[in-house]
Amino acid sequence: MSTSSTHRRGASPTFFAATPASKAPSSADGDPNTFIRTLRTSPEVEASLGGIAGNVPEADKRICANALAFFVSTPGRSYGADVGQRLKIREMSLSESPPRCEVVLEIEVTRDMCNVYETLHGACAAYIVDPCSVASLIGLGLAVGVDGTGVSQSMNLTWHEPAPLGTMLRIVSTSISIQGRIRTARCEIWDRECKKLFISAVHSTVKPSSSRGMKL
Repeated sequence: MSTSSTHRRGASPTFFAATPASKAPSSADGDPNTFIRTLRTSPEVEASLGGIAGNVPEADKRICANALAFFVSTPGRSYGADVGQRLKIREMSLSESPPRCEVVLEIEVTRDMCNVYETLHGACAAYIVDPCSVASLIGLGLAVGVDGTGVSQSMNLTWHEPAPLGTMLRIVSTSISIQGRIRTARCEIWDRECKKLFISAVHSTVKPSSSRGMKL
């Protein structure tokens, strides 16, 4: 992702300065991110925050980490949570032109994630893409004052190479668009060590509306 000189210095891009990251949650002030702002921080999330690089404000890094932890829930309560809980956010960065958020996560391929050939199972890859791609949409949404969450509308995955058991995956999620009710992000799954691309994907979500007749 291209970066401005402001981005390279690690400061928050000026484009996003109009939306304070530390804004207190309130259901009365019209903040679209009230729900994710009020998610609690677990001890595991708290311990991970110091290891997240990038120019995203610390408050927003916390919110995104809390949202990831919430959506993967806990083993026995939601599908794939035993895998999802092992995803670790390593970096969150914002750029100005165009407004974009990039989130880098990591996870090791373990036996419970593999097929009979001891490579990452396709269904597990799709599961990983889901919360990882949404992480960049939430990050951008916090910066520009939009709710980046939504329900999946479409997911297009391309498998380039099998990811063997024991590989440390580097997952790079980049927001594409957060306009209107459709949110779209690109997600790439790489071998962290040898920089080999395993999987690329485009994931679109839609923000549900209770208003009748509202069009996409």
